[in-house]
Amino acid sequence: MSRFDFSQPPFDTLSLAERDALEARADVAYFPDEAVVIAPGQSIDALYVIIKGKVCELADEEIIARYHPRDSFDARALIAGQTPHRFVAEEEALLLSLPRAELLALTERNPRFGAYFYAGVSHKLGMLAQRAGNQELQTLLTATVRDAGGRQPVFVDAEDSIRDVAAAMKTRRSKSVLVRDGERLGIFTTTDFRDVILNGVDSAEPVGRHCGYELLTIDIDDFLFNALLLMTQRNLRRLVVTERGHAVAMLAQVDVLSYFSNHSHLIAQRLEQAASLDELAEASGQMDRLIRILSGHGVRPAQLGRLVQALSARLFARAWRMIVPPELADNSCLIVLGSEGRGEQILKTDQDNALLLRDGYEPERLAEHCAAFSAALARFGYPPCPGGVMVSRPEWRLSRAALRERIHGWLAHPSGEGMMQLAIFCDAEAVCGDASLLEDSRAYLRERLQDDAGFYARFARAIEQFDTPLGPFSRLRTRERDGRDALDLKKGGIFPLVHGLRALALEHGIEETASAARAQALAAAGRLEPALAADIAEALSILSQLRLEHGLRRLDAGQTPDNLLEPERLSTLERDLLKEALAVVKRFKTLLRHHYRLGSL
Repeated sequence: MSRFDFSQPPFDTLSLAERDALEARADVAYFPDEAVVIAPGQSIDALYVIIKGKVCELADEEIIARYHPRDSFDARALIAGQTPHRFVAEEEALLLSLPRAELLALTERNPRFGAYFYAGVSHKLGMLAQRAGNQELQTLLTATVRDAGGRQPVFVDAEDSIRDVAAAMKTRRSKSVLVRDGERLGIFTTTDFRDVILNGVDSAEPVGRHCGYELLTIDIDDFLFNALLLMTQRNLRRLVVTERGHAVAMLAQVDVLSYFSNHSHLIAQRLEQAASLDELAEASGQMDRLIRILSGHGVRPAQLGRLVQALSARLFARAWRMIVPPELADNSCLIVLGSEGRGEQILKTDQDNALLLRDGYEPERLAEHCAAFSAALARFGYPPCPGGVMVSRPEWRLSRAALRERIHGWLAHPSGEGMMQLAIFCDAEAVCGDASLLEDSRAYLRERLQDDAGFYARFARAIEQFDTPLGPFSRLRTRERDGRDALDLKKGGIFPLVHGLRALALEHGIEETASAARAQALAAAGRLEPALAADIAEALSILSQLRLEHGLRRLDAGQTPDNLLEPERLSTLERDLLKEALAVVKRFKTLLRHHYRLGSL
């Protein structure tokens, strides 16, 4: 049995032969409490992996990092040959010592392994994505029929005529119906209908005489793979899904294949075909599952966020049109704001939306309809916005003229609350209705913006609200929150990057809303150094990935996702990436302070 867990990066990139050779040359070392493992300036001849215990890294007497079982240290020192830091056993430690010469030889023979020691942030992110991808097959093979859902069955009576059944199939856009004949249940499909026509059967005949009563069924909690296997074995296009012995859905072969090959397409199809809020709620419930699967594929947060944004927009638009009269939908524009508008809200955190109305249009029961929409979103898993930025609040239902007046107030009389509202409006995206209402408001904002350095500085100053949780010697700064030593990923890392890019985009007329796209556009316009723009995009990707994984873990534990990350729960690679990302945050904030002269405000 192996003494070493090779599932952690970068060792998961090694072949079986490379793993065996490395382990054969490894030694086990014991260090009692407070024993020095590596001293400053000492020649480094090994990389250590903790089997048991805890080791801390110190610069003088300041603790920079702590390492726990399965963590490794110190890759940087291994390449440099020495380190200015001291590594001490905080608890008696049992360490696996991997010889430096063997590891350096592996970095030359195995480029993916060598990337961990030599490559930049993007390569390390790729290693995390590959590790996540190893979970993909297991995720798919454990999916159940309930996860894929299926379509609500259409029931008819055996005495109904074939003509009436055909009309029902057309109305419900179904390729099959279930036929009730007393205690029996049969099925009649488009294939059966074709045979009836070819055989010259009178369309007035009862459908019960021409359906099949030998149904193949599968339980809703059975594995989806078993459904695919049964369909393949019996050459079937659909199965009847049962729950406690009762037919509850029809599972088509295309549904199963879509789930395995393109889960997002299946959800989008369900959203389009949904005929009620109940069906929309079922489709919405699959979005968290989609996030897990695609995250398991190694899909980056930026791409995942855009996909979730597209699905959410369909969900919101379908729900809105189900709830409000057509006249209201056609004379308004439903918009999403903030992270939802930027395409950066992956997990369902809160609602951020508003309604723009044509001037002079005063719909009846507007408050009632908007309250119903907000309630529907809450039912779909989107909690109410703590700041009340929702269409159910009167202040977020605005005519064209009222929004222009609001924009004028933001610019002419800037205040803390006004700057916050302007910030989320800068990220707005239309999801339903007349998008020209939003474009008109954007155009008005651009017209009113002037070359006022003081205004842009006041807008950008929000980056100073929160300290970056990275101290000297790359030490992660945590605080005790809810009984946990944690740092706030959003306040300390994500927000300064997002808002800083937003401020520069507003100043320089960049119309992109996604943060990574803003960074790229600013670099293309010569307003941001290309290297820094790339680093900002990578830092956002790192922070968003850590936030997503943390949120999924909390959901698994039955808890609400939050932004409080505990560094001690991270692997060595994840902590290194977090430090690099926060270092980019500090660099960007320094640039913004200089550009906007924030120190003088």
